[in-house]
Amino acid sequence: MVAAICDDDTGWAKQEEEILKDYAQKTFLELKIEIFCSREELLLYEDEPIDIIFMDIELGQDSGITVAKEVNKKWKNCQIVYVTNHLFYATDVYNTEHSFFVLKDQFPDRIADIFQKLLHVWRQCADRMIFSVIGKTDIILCPGDIYYFERDKRVTNIVTVWGVYTVWDKLDDIMDRLSPIDFGRCHNSYIVYFPAVREIQKNAFILNDGQKIVISRSYMKSVREQFMKWAVTQIS
Repeated sequence: MVAAICDDDTGWAKQEEEILKDYAQKTFLELKIEIFCSREELLLYEDEPIDIIFMDIELGQDSGITVAKEVNKKWKNCQIVYVTNHLFYATDVYNTEHSFFVLKDQFPDRIADIFQKLLHVWRQCADRMIFSVIGKTDIILCPGDIYYFERDKRVTNIVTVWGVYTVWDKLDDIMDRLSPIDFGRCHNSYIVYFPAVREIQKNAFILNDGQKIVISRSYMKSVREQFMKWAVTQIS
């Protein structure tokens, strides 16, 4: 994994680097660490794609939250951990995709919790699946590419960030290939990817892009329990 520290406090950045190195050594995690002191340095980086950024919110004249929005566009699968001295930023960070928010003085004690969550998401992105698209060549998707699966008569549509792909696979067979933590069957015609969900209503999931996925009565209890178990893993 490639981790980046983006912080204009060079003293803290070095301390943070040592904490990460120590954790990686103890857990046998292969971790390459890059340090950036400014927005410009970070966004000019063109080497191996960054998997994780430990982002200071007060970044010189820039806001780490604003920089994170640019990071979300440049590195699609990069996870952001906000590391700050100030708790009052906790609500502001939800304007960006991020995995964790932690105070600097708590960082050494929370490092195991942080990586437990980061590695779960990272493995989901790395766990790619092959589907045979009707009339086309095979496609390779990772879970993070998928919004939901929809059964339409004799075919299944895979609705993704890249577009819609149609396959012959039945939902029961697809469900056997998916993580039961991140995917849930909510209808005879639908499987939904929980990280793509913005809110759960009485009879439907509302996705981040506004799409509405119906929850049928027969799946109501089970999928709600699944969704709450998934939600617990997202609490930082």
